[in-house]
Amino acid sequence: GASGEATPRWHQAGLMLDYLLSKRTFLYTQAVYQHVGGDAAGTVFGNAYITGSAGISSTRSQVLGRVGIRTVF
Repeated sequence: GASGEATPRWHQAGLMLDYLLSKRTFLYTQAVYQHVGGDAAGTVFGNAYITGSAGISSTRSQVLGRVGIRTVF
């Protein structure tokens, strides 16, 4: 804010699902949503950033989706 203090709050929710294809092979999907609330205008903390994403969002919200396959040896 104008006083030089930023008080952001990060709200994040995630969901991950596994699906067993065989004894050793899994499909998985993951979704994460983050929203920045509070007073963080004009600071780097004002935009959402989910670790592992391509970069910092240009807004206060960000969504990350991932789908993959995993094999255990």
